[in-house]
Amino acid sequence: MKLDKFTLVQNMAFLIAIPPESNLAKLLHFCLVTKVRKKMTGTELLKITSELMENPSNLPYWTQEVMGLDLDYSSAEWKALGEMGINDAGEFMAMVSQELENLSL
Repeated sequence: MKLDKFTLVQNMAFLIAIPPESNLAKLLHFCLVTKVRKKMTGTELLKITSELMENPSNLPYWTQEVMGLDLDYSSAEWKALGEMGINDAGEFMAMVSQELENLSL
């Protein structure tokens, strides 16, 4: 998947617009600290993330899958997961959806 400058600009603006204390920010931070060491295509990563959006209650399984993509569960990943403060996956993801709807770009 090749990204152009406009896509980068859009993504940067999106990230800047997200309140740092939001569940969305916590989820994205978790994504940023995970590493993919094995060769995965952008299409495969899109599939994994799309599956979460289709089945938000699978968040606990999804986080474990993403953390394991590099076959190493790092302390940074565990810390980011803990900072998400997930007590109810459905509720957490419902808040993420609400936060997305409230963003104004």
